[in-house]
Amino acid sequence: MDYSALDLIPEPVFIVDEQHKVLFANRRAREVYGDKGETCYALSHAFGKPCYEYEGHPCPVKNIRELGLKRSGVIHIHRTEKGERYFYIMAEHFPDEGFYLELHIDLFDLMENLKLSGQRPELLFSSGPVVFFQWKRAEGWPVEFVSPNVVDLLGYTSEDFLSGRINYAELIHPEDIERVAEEVAYHTEKVSPFWTHQPYRLRRKDGKYVWILDHTVPIKNNSGQVVGYYGYLIDITEKHEQEQLFRILAESNPHGVFVYDFWENKFLYVNQKICELSGYSREELLKKDPISLVFWRDRERVLENLKRRREGYKGAISYKLRINTKKGKTKWVKLSSVTASFKGKEVSIITLVDISKEMERERLLTRLATRDQLTGIFNRYALIHSFEYLIAQANRYGTTFSFIIFDIDNFKSLNDTYGHLMGDKVLRELAKKVKKVIRKSDIFGRWGGEEFVVLLPMTSEPYAPAEKIRRAIENSEFPKGLKITISLGATTYKEGDTIDSMISRADEALYRAKQNGKNKTVVL
Repeated sequence: MDYSALDLIPEPVFIVDEQHKVLFANRRAREVYGDKGETCYALSHAFGKPCYEYEGHPCPVKNIRELGLKRSGVIHIHRTEKGERYFYIMAEHFPDEGFYLELHIDLFDLMENLKLSGQRPELLFSSGPVVFFQWKRAEGWPVEFVSPNVVDLLGYTSEDFLSGRINYAELIHPEDIERVAEEVAYHTEKVSPFWTHQPYRLRRKDGKYVWILDHTVPIKNNSGQVVGYYGYLIDITEKHEQEQLFRILAESNPHGVFVYDFWENKFLYVNQKICELSGYSREELLKKDPISLVFWRDRERVLENLKRRREGYKGAISYKLRINTKKGKTKWVKLSSVTASFKGKEVSIITLVDISKEMERERLLTRLATRDQLTGIFNRYALIHSFEYLIAQANRYGTTFSFIIFDIDNFKSLNDTYGHLMGDKVLRELAKKVKKVIRKSDIFGRWGGEEFVVLLPMTSEPYAPAEKIRRAIENSEFPKGLKITISLGATTYKEGDTIDSMISRADEALYRAKQNGKNKTVVL
């Protein structure tokens, strides 16, 4: 997939899979962390295994998986190119695409201040961006202490909370309260040393909502029971709005993208661009056999790569192929495939880029480079290329082939009598007639002037096909009722032959055909 738009984001961003492998790191992430590993935990911590296997390193991706969350956030100390720094890592799961997006927010200056505060961090918060709360473990989470700067965040004073006039839980957005309560219950039961809630919304005194980051630590009594909590709240409204924009950028792609279950050969997800490319609706594609969309001549290659995936190959795959559209047309696409985990299954994330116009231009350029402009058959360049290929095949596999060269008898006299335009017409007509009597596997081209060449793969006896060509021309009528004949020289590949040696023998055979009265075939 194309994640290049994420380079516009001023914070480090990672796209990771279920195994924490980094599928993409934006420009800022590379600047901050360098390029010293393939996983997020290797880049940010230099760890050899996932963060959560080390004490005090909760993993937002693990939280999302185990708690069934849409997004999760944690605070970590990360290793950077400039030393250790504090980061808030906000992760979000994109199940349809099979990846996680991580946004890393630098909290270095803030957390350095918290470290300096010792056991009373709330003393720092008479002003500033961080609000300190202490809650009792009871219904509604009564506030036992709140720093004075809460008025800047919510418009309420600390007295509003401490007097009981404001219930903390009542300020949480109705859509978020159940999730926040589940997170508190889960971490309380697990006696987690700390956690960072998924971002949630609090209602201000003016009725507006702000998105906040809540990093919570449980308070225990002498028996180890959780009796309350304290937490640091940060206004991340602007960051959250940016994260929403980031999510849209991550989901957007100008090319066709689909998730392919290569075990069961079915689409799990297709984007709108795939629908536009194929002409099918999303509902039609999700019910359709993906292989049936591949043009029949390209299916063998697709099946070969499908086999590689099933045998465990996880590397990137890229090649060109044609797809069938709903209207019965074919389009050329460039396919790029990577593996990922999607809803617990190993799948391929495939991008299709429409290259139909590029392939048409390439086809035209190839034709111009390999075709004779007068007759439309292969030119000398293409014939030599085919000649080299057949000799290489013969040397390697012991196959054989034959070579025929012929020209028009008395062609100079024809040109002198009827003019060069008539000569050109005769050449074009001759090419058409020869194409009708040779095999589709034979390679036919104009060698130059009135000379033509036919390469016959897997043929050891060229006399019969050469005679077939000779008789076809002898029995044909050309423009203005002209009758023409041709003389042919032929030879067959012999061990150790080169292009020059075979042409030399065929030329000698052609010379003998001319010497013996023309309109003849000679094989040497």
